[in-house]
Amino acid sequence: LDGIDVDLEGDDIDRNYADFITELSDSLKSRNKLITAAIATAYKDELPDKALRKFDFVNVMSYDNKGPWQPDDPGDHSPYSMAFEDLVYWHKIRAVPKKKLVLGLPFYGYGFGPKDSPVISMDYKQIVSLYPNAQVSDTLTLSGNRTLYFNNRDMIKRKTLLALQNAGGVMIWQLQGDAEGENSLLEVIDET
Repeated sequence: LDGIDVDLEGDDIDRNYADFITELSDSLKSRNKLITAAIATAYKDELPDKALRKFDFVNVMSYDNKGPWQPDDPGDHSPYSMAFEDLVYWHKIRAVPKKKLVLGLPFYGYGFGPKDSPVISMDYKQIVSLYPNAQVSDTLTLSGNRTLYFNNRDMIKRKTLLALQNAGGVMIWQLQGDAEGENSLLEVIDET
């Protein structure tokens, strides 16, 4: 393995986090291994600077602004503004070097319906398979008064360009969600 990626979120980041990361980092670095993290701005106050300095890079999960946990508060789960603000926060406020920031891109979407209806989740490949015009917009109105939010090829390109200017790269969640051929989001990233 190249190293370990730490993906502890929310309440799993407790008072032991900084010491745990320091110990893990020291152990890995002595073996020339990487230590990385998946982080989200939503729990920025829980992430100590001492731990942040130990990571070789951090994957900023710039998605899940909205989702199934809040069905009565619909909206875009991963807007461009969120990606921009996340990178600004982690670089300017928390002093993480740009080359150590990796912008997370979603290969999925969430669909919100009328009050008290469940939120649906769909991989991007499902979206373009079911809705051939999905490339035109990153919001679709579905039957049953449901709105589906996702990142289309144009948005992924815009975010990749943002990462090229303000970060060290991009990561995706997750590859299995990608479409094939001319609809591939991974192709857009590679071309960009």
